[in-house]
Amino acid sequence: MARFSPQFIDELTTRADISQVVSRYTRLTSRGERLWGLCPFHGEKTASFTVSPDKQVYYCFGCGKGGGVIQFIMDIERLEFKEAVEFLAEMYNMELPQEENQKLVSIRKRILDANRLAARFFHEQLIAQKGGEVVDYVRRRGLTAATIRKFGIGYAPADFSLINFLKGKGFLDHELVEGGLAKRGERGIYGAFRNRLMFPIINVKGDVIGFGGRVLGGDGKGPKYLNTGENPVFYKKSNLFAYQMAKKSKSNKIILAEGYMDVVSLHQAGFDYAVASLGTALTEEQAKMLAKSADEIIIAYDTDAAGTAATERAVKILSQVTDKTVRILRVPGGKDPDEFIRTNGAEAFERVLQKSEEQMDFRLASLKVGADMKNDEDRISYIRNAAKLLSELGSKIELEVYAGRVAEAAGVTRDAVIAEVQSIRKKRVRAEQKKQHADDISIERQLQPPRDLGVRYENPMAARVEEDLIALVADHPELAERAAKQITREDFTAPALATIFEQVVRQIRETQSFQPAILQTELDESSVRLLSRILAADRPHQDPPRELEDLCRVLRKGRSTDGADGEDPLMRILQMKSKPRDGG
Repeated sequence: MARFSPQFIDELTTRADISQVVSRYTRLTSRGERLWGLCPFHGEKTASFTVSPDKQVYYCFGCGKGGGVIQFIMDIERLEFKEAVEFLAEMYNMELPQEENQKLVSIRKRILDANRLAARFFHEQLIAQKGGEVVDYVRRRGLTAATIRKFGIGYAPADFSLINFLKGKGFLDHELVEGGLAKRGERGIYGAFRNRLMFPIINVKGDVIGFGGRVLGGDGKGPKYLNTGENPVFYKKSNLFAYQMAKKSKSNKIILAEGYMDVVSLHQAGFDYAVASLGTALTEEQAKMLAKSADEIIIAYDTDAAGTAATERAVKILSQVTDKTVRILRVPGGKDPDEFIRTNGAEAFERVLQKSEEQMDFRLASLKVGADMKNDEDRISYIRNAAKLLSELGSKIELEVYAGRVAEAAGVTRDAVIAEVQSIRKKRVRAEQKKQHADDISIERQLQPPRDLGVRYENPMAARVEEDLIALVADHPELAERAAKQITREDFTAPALATIFEQVVRQIRETQSFQPAILQTELDESSVRLLSRILAADRPHQDPPRELEDLCRVLRKGRSTDGADGEDPLMRILQMKSKPRDGG
C-alpha cells in the first residue's frame, strides 16, 4: 500500500465527504442518523447498504463490503489504494504530495527514465536499418511506418550499443539490471534484449514500464518472446499491452489477443480496441481492467490446444469478476488474427468478429470435446455437465435457447434438459436452505462475521464483547485511556479485534479523537471491513462508563458474575443492546 502522510489523508477524506461520493453510484435516503440505499456491489431489492455520515464509513449488511471513502473508491472503481487516492484527489482538485519513500521514488524514476531512452534508442535503431533480418521481418508482417511510429516499435542489436548509450547518459550498472534492461555476466553487464524486434509496454500515464522482444532468425537464442522481468515499475499481472490505446477507443469493446503482433495488426487494420496479456495467462487484475474499459470483451486466442485451454481459463476468470458480455472469436483455418488479416483483409475479419460466439456456446462446445454422443455414458455426462452450466443462467429465454442446443447435440428433448437444470437448481436451493437453517439455529454462527471478510472467531460470544468494546471506545474517545489501562492484547480471543483495538487507542492517544477514515489507511482490507461492520452496527450506549467497566470485567475474567449488584455483566450488556444489529 502506497504511503501518504496522515495530514494529507485527513484533508482528502475531510473534503471527500463519503455521502457525496457514494451518492454518485447509488441513491441514498435518510433513515434516522444514517443513510440507506441499494448496494452498488451486489444485486438486491431491499436496501441493506448504509452510510454513516458522522463516522464517514459505509457498510453493506448483505455482502459485507465496508470501509471509508478511499476503500469505497477502491471497491467500486476496482483500483489499488494509491490509484483510489489519486482518483479522489483529482475529483476534489487536490494536489498529490510526493510519496514518502524517497528511495523507492528515486529508483522508479531512474528506471522509467532509462526505459524512455531505451525505447527511443530501439526505435531509432529500427529506422536506421537498411536491410537484414529485422527489415525482412517487418516487411513480411506488413507493418507500415505509421504503425511502427504509433507503437514505438524498435530493434535491439546483438551488441553492447544500448548499454554503452545508457551508461553515457549516466546510468549505473545496478540501475539497468534492476530495471530489466541488462543482465550480469562474468565480464560485467550485457543487454537483456539482443537481436529482437522490440515492443514498448506503456501504462495509462504514458510511461514506458517495460518491453517485449521477439527473437529474429531461426537460430535466435532464448525464447521466441521475452518480456521484462518484474521490477519496481513493471508488474505483468496488472498490465496489458496496448491498454493505454484500447481504453480510448469509442467502440466500447475490447479484443483480448495472445501476442504483440496480433494486437499491432488489429490496430493497423482499424480495430483499435485490442490488447494482449503480456505472455501470461489472464489474471484477475487484468480481467478487472478489461471489465472497467468495455461492455463487451472478445477473447481472440489461438485455436490450438494451448489457446483453447487459455480461453477456458480466461472465460472462467472473467465470469468471476464481471457480468459484462464475454464472446469468443474462432478464426477460420486455425489462424491467429494477425495471419488472417494479412491474408484476408480487415473486412473479412470484421465479418468473423460479428460471428464471435457467446461464452456459453463456447463452454458448451468445450464439454463436447472428446465425447462420443453415440455412447450413452458420454451423452449422460455431457447433459449433466451442460445442465450445471445452464443452471447459472438467470434468463428464462436464454435457458430455453441453450437447453434446445444441448438437447439437439445429445439427442434428447428440450424438456429433459430443462428438467435436469431445474433438478440441479432445487438441489442447490435445498443445500443453501440447509446451510442457512444451520446458521440460523446457531447463535455462535450468527455472531460470526460474513465469510467474505476472511475472519473467523474462535469464541464468537467473547468476540461480541470485544466488538462492543471497540465500538464504545470509538463512540466515546474519552474512555480510551481507561480501557487501555485495563485491557491488553492477551485479553482478546480474536487477534484481528485486538489489532483494531490497539490501533483505535493509538490514534486517540495521538490525535485526541477517533477518525475512522485515517485509521483505515493503517489496516489491511479485511480489518477495514471488520471495523466498518462494527461501526455500522446499532450499539446504543446508555451508561458508557459503567458499560466500559462491565466489558473490561468480562474480557478479563470471561463470563463473570461478580458485578457490584450481583448481575451478570455480560447479560446486562446484551440486554442493553436490544436493537437489531443489522439495521433491519
